[in-house]
Amino acid sequence: MNERLEQDLDEMVSRHLHGCLDGQLGRAVAAFEEELAPRWRWRLWAAGVAVAAGLAVAMIVIANHAVTPKVVKDHLTPAIQPVAEVTPPMVESAVWSKMTDDGTTLVDDRPMRQMRRKVVKETEWYDAKNGATVRTTQPQQQIYLIELKTN
Repeated sequence: MNERLEQDLDEMVSRHLHGCLDGQLGRAVAAFEEELAPRWRWRLWAAGVAVAAGLAVAMIVIANHAVTPKVVKDHLTPAIQPVAEVTPPMVESAVWSKMTDDGTTLVDDRPMRQMRRKVVKETEWYDAKNGATVRTTQPQQQIYLIELKTN
């Protein structure tokens, strides 16, 4: 009789645990993938911004240094044409940013992922009349809070 009672109790506990826990199957993997997804998106976005900024700087450098003297062939002797002075653009601007993960924090007793974005905007003005260049740098910090699902 004791064995039968133990078997019945085992079945009842087993059914109860299956009822409570079967709904949780696979949720850990989904939550883990969801937690990683925003980081990859931010990294891809930051990489795209870095590539675009690098290309913009490269194009500016190439454009400023691409002027070379041209040789004009005459019937008698080669002559070098004078090159017009290159004036810098009136306004140049560049933006750099970096995203870091500051981990988990609590806001009103709710868990949040805290992301910090540091942005630096650099602008350069050129005054052709005076030949003066003015450069400003504007650092900025942005904090993003992303709610973590706990249920």
